[in-house]
Amino acid sequence: MAPAQTLKWMERGVGPATENVEIEGTEPYIVGGHTSSGYWVDTDRQTTIAGLYAAGDVAGGCPQKYVTGSLVEGEIAAEAVIGYITTKSTRTRNCQLTEILSQEAFIEEEDKKYEEISNYFVNPGGVYTVNQLEEAMQKVMDEYAGGISGNYGYNEVKLTIAKNRIQDIIKLAGKLHADDNYDLMKIYELIDRLVVAKTVIAHLQARKETRWHSFQENLDYPEQNDKDYFVYINSILKDGEIQIMKRNFVDRRQTYEHKN
Repeated sequence: MAPAQTLKWMERGVGPATENVEIEGTEPYIVGGHTSSGYWVDTDRQTTIAGLYAAGDVAGGCPQKYVTGSLVEGEIAAEAVIGYITTKSTRTRNCQLTEILSQEAFIEEEDKKYEEISNYFVNPGGVYTVNQLEEAMQKVMDEYAGGISGNYGYNEVKLTIAKNRIQDIIKLAGKLHADDNYDLMKIYELIDRLVVAKTVIAHLQARKETRWHSFQENLDYPEQNDKDYFVYINSILKDGEIQIMKRNFVDRRQTYEHKN
């Protein structure tokens, strides 16, 4: 599960019997491989966005896949990507691009994106930096959304606090200042992680049970509830809000493909 740590031990001629791991890491804002969460993918590991593929911890539906399972998923996704690219001709792509560029709605959307990006360069230097807001996000998710400091336990009160505080950090992120493109990249990375954190909280609130002990302990609902929650909990981000839906499991003998 941790090849880098193993190599470090081998280089120094030691092992876990004589030396502990230096750090104890966790994944407070996305736990794909551990609790069957992650992005909704089809059998080729394509997400609901055409041409976007996911593998490893970010691909949902298969807990405890670890390194070897993630490598296999990466190979499946890579082969699927090659097939996807080869089926798309240059002529088709150019026609699609011309059609999109001719749409007034698309141009308006691009203008909004340009204005949003420009704001980060003209914003005055604020009280907080990207790294400080990143640390605040991690602290919120760890303490209130089932992180390692609470032994992966949480309840409705804590999740409500986490949701509100993540939303506060999202607002602060909109006031950050960028000096260059690298700063801009770090800001958008933070925003992406905040969206993931917001989504994780919504999923934790939606599942009123404890299905994966030691990884996800709902202290308000400590027991497993197959009657109501033997399902996938899926979500869609629409107009800034997380919309939750339940999807039934598919017979493993069948080939499953998601529908957009």
